[in-house]
Formats: sequence, structure tokens, C-alpha cells
Amino acid sequence: MLALFRNYYIAPGIDRYVVFLSWLGVIAWLYFAFIQKEFMSKIFSGKTLLVDLVLGFPLVLMLGVIVYACVYWGCKLFIIFLLPQALILKEQTNFPSQLREAQETKPQEKEHGKEYWKASEPKKTEKKENTKNRASTRDSDAPD
Repeated sequence: MLALFRNYYIAPGIDRYVVFLSWLGVIAWLYFAFIQKEFMSKIFSGKTLLVDLVLGFPLVLMLGVIVYACVYWGCKLFIIFLLPQALILKEQTNFPSQLREAQETKPQEKEHGKEYWKASEPKKTEKKENTKNRASTRDSDAPD
């Protein structure tokens, strides 16, 4: 299920409604925080403390972002369970970092060849010799 959540988009027709519901959730949160709890009237009347302005106001705004994400992800889970045919698979190569990396390596591959980019592993004999050399240097460095 986590793979469905991570690797699929909501279909564009349904995504509009999900975004609309998320914004309604944010508007409801801001209405509750500012109007229902009279935060704005306290600010304008001067009854708020400096702590309320420094900590409370940014917290209320940040919680709006959290409400948006929770509503959106909740709707996405709801769609995964009840309407899985409305999901679209993400293309694995459409990530900007992968596209940029592929574009950057093409000229180098032409110049140096594909073998240049492969991770060169030391041969087994080289590994054994390196371990022997390390062991002998450790033994020679040890105090008598």
C-alpha cells in the first residue's frame, strides 16, 4: 500500500476536487483560528502578548499547511482503498535529478565510453595484497 501511496498520482480530473477539498480544510482551519477563537480581534484590540504574536501567529499559519497535507493525503488514501483505478503511475525517469543526470552524462559517455562510468572494482589479488600490506605495516608500527 505504501508503494501505491508513493508511486501513483491521483488522476487530474479527481485531483482538482481533492485540492479543492484541501483548500476548504485550510479555510475552515483559518476561520476557526482567527474568527471563531477571536485571534484577529485580540490582535487589533491590543490584548495579545508579544509571545502570542511571535509564536502563536506563525504556528496558526504553519498548521494551515499541515491541515492541507492531512486532508490531501487522507483523500489519497480514501481513493487508494475505494477507487484505485483513478491512480496514475509515476514515470521513474521523470524526476528532475534523474533527467539532469542523464543529460549531463551523455556527452561524457560519448567522449570516454560507457566503461569509464562503471565502478572499477579492484581485482581479488589486489585486495589480498592490500590486506597483506596493511597487516605488515601494522605489525611493524606496533611497539616492541
